Amino acid sequence: MNVVEALILFVFAWLLFGIHIQGNIGALVVLFLAGNIAFTGLAVLISTRTAKTEVGTGWINAVQMPMMILSGIFFSYHHFPEWSIKVIKVLPLTALTDGVRSIFNEGAGWMEIITPSIALSAFGVVCFIIGMKLFKWF
Repeated sequence: MNVVEALILFVFAWLLFGIHIQGNIGALVVLFLAGNIAFTGLAVLISTRTAKTEVGTGWINAVQMPMMILSGIFFSYHHFPEWSIKVIKVLPLTALTDGVRSIFNEGAGWMEIITPSIALSAFGVVCFIIGMKLFKWF
């Protein structure tokens, strides 16, 4: 489903705003898949201890919203205090956002997205493994 959603957004941005991908499309796909792994693992970890969908959704929103505010989705995180930028750069959404932005705007290729892709994938796998260890049927 995420692939369809991403394609719709890319086509929309291309048709209406004339946005072109400056970098490597293959690198964008790999980064996109790594982001999916990261956030799927995070969702599994968050949802392991909830018995109701509503509670799980609340927890996911409680994690997602601060990440969206801090990670540069709406505005640059470079304007935050210097001490907080180190913490913000550790967030998985920051790695994904910076990587996608570098491919779209700066023409980044494979070498520039290797580190964020590996970090996102590793984060997702670790979260998934921990989530499976903590999972309990209610």
